[in-house]
Amino acid sequence: MRRLLLALLLALAALPATAAHARPPAVIFDTDMDFDDAATLAYLAQEHRAGRIDLRAITVTNSGAGLPGRAVRHARCLAERLGLRGVRIADGSGTGPNSFPADLRQLFDRVLTAATPGCAGDETPSAVRAPDLIRKLLRDDPATQIIATGPLTNPAAALPHSASVLTSMGGAVHVPGNLCCGTPPEFDGTQEFNYWLDPAAARAVLTGSRGAVRMVSLDAANEVPITAAFLDRLAADHGTPAAGTVLEIVTHPEVLPLIEQNLLYWWDPLAAMSAVRPGHVRFTYGRVDVVLSGPSAGRTVLSPSGGLIRYGTAAGTAAFEQRFLDTLNGRP
Repeated sequence: MRRLLLALLLALAALPATAAHARPPAVIFDTDMDFDDAATLAYLAQEHRAGRIDLRAITVTNSGAGLPGRAVRHARCLAERLGLRGVRIADGSGTGPNSFPADLRQLFDRVLTAATPGCAGDETPSAVRAPDLIRKLLRDDPATQIIATGPLTNPAAALPHSASVLTSMGGAVHVPGNLCCGTPPEFDGTQEFNYWLDPAAARAVLTGSRGAVRMVSLDAANEVPITAAFLDRLAADHGTPAAGTVLEIVTHPEVLPLIEQNLLYWWDPLAAMSAVRPGHVRFTYGRVDVVLSGPSAGRTVLSPSGGLIRYGTAAGTAAFEQRFLDTLNGRP
């Protein structure tokens, strides 16, 4: 009997690891800490908790919607609230040529401050800068993926190191851009915000990255508006700190009017979900370049000189909303 048991144990040990025991993909979340970046972090925290990803780091850019110092503060406070112990957090010092509207930056700072009550809020710059941390993590594990939901300043500064896959929320290929709310009038509105903030960084990543780039453009993200109907569902179903955090953010008194005006979308959570759970965004291949200057600076265009990437063309609205709600609440 002992010999039979020993033989069985040896046979089991020789079997290849199953998919269920495969190591989850390592992920760096690069963010500018806008309102929907915070919702994305809540979503990724739940995927991390469930073992579907290994969230290694949160890298914060100061060239986007978040205010320098305040953005890394919000990342630290949200990580604490969401139970992301051991996840490294670093901010970058680089800024882009264009600036996010000041009034919106202040608004979203107030919203995220309200969503993290009781947090002391350390605004000290990280000892290791974000591009350096990205480079280190990619050297340690070249299979690490990057999910970037702000301007691509940090990933561009980390080149020539590149992730096995970089998923970027940005760009607009066959649809208009979304500049608004106090951006300079000399720009023609063909640009999406993230790439307009730092066109050179966007171009460097799209055309110079050796990894596979997936761009979740407005072509797909326009199909996931934040609606009053979804807010009602979330209000009735928020049983975790992640779900509660998202609810606080999107029902903030200063955010609700923007939702009522159809100005806000789940841009960043859609991009993150497309990386973690493929199928929610439909992609196609194309050579995409970024205009660097002039009225169309930041615009993404199909061009023979562009980098060969996959860009989003559509999204499944109902499927996204259900998966987002389920994941925030810890359901498989």
